[in-house]
Amino acid sequence: MTSSLLSSHLDQISICAASISDLPFSRPKPFTNALLTHHDITALIRDTEQHERALFSIAPPPVPSKSQIQQLSSTFTTSASRSLNTSNTQRPPRRHTAVAAVLGGDLYRKTRTGHSGKQSKGDIDVELLLRGAEKLCRVYPIPGAFDRIGELRNRYAQLSANIAHYEERVAMQSAQLDNLHQNHDDYDQDDYDYQDDHFEPTAHMSKDDLVNEEEEIRALEDKKRALQSRVSSMERDIEGLAR
Repeated sequence: MTSSLLSSHLDQISICAASISDLPFSRPKPFTNALLTHHDITALIRDTEQHERALFSIAPPPVPSKSQIQQLSSTFTTSASRSLNTSNTQRPPRRHTAVAAVLGGDLYRKTRTGHSGKQSKGDIDVELLLRGAEKLCRVYPIPGAFDRIGELRNRYAQLSANIAHYEERVAMQSAQLDNLHQNHDDYDQDDYDYQDDHFEPTAHMSKDDLVNEEEEIRALEDKKRALQSRVSSMERDIEGLAR
């Protein structure tokens, strides 16, 4: 009994499927194709340049981090009811620019913030900005831009080496100055027998020598600050070139 009922249902399903397949449907028209398929608009234009194709492309959104995913999941349940009431007052989604399409979502986000996450807070990743500028110049050619980027990269490398050299020198001079102060205090506190024939005098610096040493350290610190200001001006030039 059960098998006969099942076979009758299967027969009805087969008949319905055959009747649906025999129905006359018109072929998809241009409007339907435009909605259901993804076309490259630049294929309709002859001899498009790379920068022209970038205007009609969309950069993929950056991959959200684990903290952002957890934050979204935790706030979704609490703000679901509010979002329904305030949906009309929300600002429109951020549009992806042509620059973002060229750089890509991740590199575009890093160039906007100015650092890649490896630098300490407040530092700017100059190499990251230069790489973004090079990528933009390959799509939007600017006369002399690559030469300028090369000059900035060499200048940044030289300034970084100079800063590291002077920082090491300042640290060494500071350590020597602390050692001299310590030796001077020990010299004042100890009671030496100057009549002893076996006395071996220790190295001692006068106050003038200490003043000269401190002035040299201050001069090195001034050079360090000057180099840092030059690096900051170079970073501003790079940001202007990237824009």
